Amino acid sequence: MDLFFSYLLYFILFISLPIVFLITYRHKSSNPNLPPGTMGWPIIGETLEFALACQGGNPERFLNDRMNKYSPQVFKTSLLEANMAVMCGASGNKFLFSNEDKLVVSWWQRSMKKILCFPSVFNETLTRDNFRPPTFLPEFLKPEALQHYIVTMDSMASEHIELNWSPNREVLVFPLARKYSFALAFRLFMSITDPEYVEMICHHFQILNEGFLSVPIDIPGTTFNRALKASKFIHNELLEVIRKRKMELEQKGDSATRDLLSHMLLASDENCNVKSEMEISTQVICLLLLPITPQVLSSHSSSSTWPSSLMSIAKS
Repeated sequence: MDLFFSYLLYFILFISLPIVFLITYRHKSSNPNLPPGTMGWPIIGETLEFALACQGGNPERFLNDRMNKYSPQVFKTSLLEANMAVMCGASGNKFLFSNEDKLVVSWWQRSMKKILCFPSVFNETLTRDNFRPPTFLPEFLKPEALQHYIVTMDSMASEHIELNWSPNREVLVFPLARKYSFALAFRLFMSITDPEYVEMICHHFQILNEGFLSVPIDIPGTTFNRALKASKFIHNELLEVIRKRKMELEQKGDSATRDLLSHMLLASDENCNVKSEMEISTQVICLLLLPITPQVLSSHSSSSTWPSSLMSIAKS
């Protein structure tokens, strides 16, 4: 059934997009203040070109082609339903790094927020702080704290190599390294050690990850729709873990498990407000995605940007 809907979608796009294209003729902007470039097709922009480059393992081709064609410093494009400028090279990165919260701010594209957020809070006002790592995370990961995790990391690495590497003459390094990183994150962040449970959640995370750079069309059979379903499943699983931990903290107090999740549940802001279960669930998803998509999520920490240095074009 999913295959049928996929073919139906492609047929509709094949018929309708040329018609829309002929009507709008690539909706060129006449604003002289915008950098050179093209917004691509109506609605989807240049998302397909970018997705194909990523799928082929060469996303920099998308950037290099446009840098050579338009400008090596900055060019405009449209990806994932958002008009944006791509700033290139050392000067562009310096501009973004030195002007955060001044001339530019980090942002989440609408389709990414829809995937990451719990469905019931998606329409609420969301800021960067909803997606930032917890403020105490540097303390949790400082060298003094990491010393306590060395034994666990070493034993898990040895077990991982023994089970997944030693029996094989050849291995694919990246998926195995990702598998280990994901299992380690579950162990350190939430003290979850069940390998079958971790593998099940990891599978849904991979589906969720595929939706980030997909065409944001939410109909059955599309990659984006599958990512939304995976996100909902993960949120529900994490909420169950969070509620069990809250109950444990209430019942056992200081003797309860102390890991990142416990710190997130107990932490409060300057007004003594604690985060809701759904906010914590969203932050945990962002943290657990780092072993799978570090290039995406690292852009939304307090001092970093996407390697492609994407910046939303402000509406005039």
